Amino acid sequence: MTALALGLAALAQRMCAAAMAASGLATVVMVVLVSVEVLGRDFFNTSTLVADEMAGYLLVALTFLGLAPTLRSGGFIRIDTYRERLRGRTRRAVDVSIHLLALAYTALLNWYLWGLTINSYRLGTTSINVTRTPLWVPQVVMALGAALLFVELLGRMALLATGQNAEPEGTSTAEL
Repeated sequence: MTALALGLAALAQRMCAAAMAASGLATVVMVVLVSVEVLGRDFFNTSTLVADEMAGYLLVALTFLGLAPTLRSGGFIRIDTYRERLRGRTRRAVDVSIHLLALAYTALLNWYLWGLTINSYRLGTTSINVTRTPLWVPQVVMALGAALLFVELLGRMALLATGQNAEPEGTSTAEL
């Protein structure tokens, strides 16, 4: 069980690194695209006509692809007022409960996002903008980000099940 937990945690770590790189790339492309749009409008009185739409899709990409790495680094807001006071089995039970709730929510999110993506693909749904972007393209990025979050949560749950620390890397247990 320990080898499986460590393997799942290692897989989640590699996937988080790739997702963080893709999220960073989406940020850079969005900044360049918006800059080109602003400069084009200001200096050349012209527009790309797609900057706002593409920037929106890139924002969705960086948000959803950043979910699992944010969890891994301890970047989510947590309120540990009561959890920090618990010790032993009680704390472990609270941690397992929190992870189970997060897994259930993320499973439901995945169910709906993948269903939305499949339906958009099947129906050929496109954006109403000039590009007529097939909507399954940004939707699949959302679904992949949610799937990565699910894998990260599974890896943390596996660590908890084997008695190991599942705290995100960037969190501190010190009280303010």
